[in-house]
Amino acid sequence: MKASNFARGLDLDSPGLFCESYVTKSELARILNVARSTLVSWDGIALYRIDSYRQAYPVKADGSTDRSCPLSPYQSWCLSRIGRVMQNLKSAERVKNYIKKHPEDFSPAKFTSQFHQVTRGNAA
Repeated sequence: MKASNFARGLDLDSPGLFCESYVTKSELARILNVARSTLVSWDGIALYRIDSYRQAYPVKADGSTDRSCPLSPYQSWCLSRIGRVMQNLKSAERVKNYIKKHPEDFSPAKFTSQFHQVTRGNAA
């Protein structure tokens, strides 16, 4: 698993965490050094505020979202970014407003761009 500078500083523009494979919420909580309940609350924020995050979950036969499955690398990255914003803004309501004003900060395109920057930096 590759992690960026999640633990260093509180820069909202930092790349976030990059996982090489799918991880459970419990595993990601351990990696980010937060309680699983904290991660689940971040997941709730992402689920209702970031369409691409919600769409990354599989859909059950009844049409509901299967939130019990492991998180994709993109979803893990989103949650690490939400954690970064939460560290800065200290309020779920402020984080929701931040996401609403800056949806591009949580987009798959931003994830891909930052992933390539981090992996190029690690290859140097």
